[in-house]
Amino acid sequence: MIENFDDGWSRSFFCKAVALLDLVDLEHSLVNANQKLRTNRVKPGDRKIKAKILREILNEVALREGVELTVKRR
Repeated sequence: MIENFDDGWSRSFFCKAVALLDLVDLEHSLVNANQKLRTNRVKPGDRKIKAKILREILNEVALREGVELTVKRR
């Protein structure tokens, strides 16, 4: 995740996802993200869009599993 999707701001989010989500869900998330990148023809160097796509997918998985990956700001 960090090697291919980190935009400089998402590293802690990805680490938290790896710590809290099931390995199978993480693998499926990466497959889905790569498929979406191909479908949307995202350039390989566009880390900002790549990170956004993976974060969205991981957030969907976390929501489904009842896991909170983001910190709610007060």
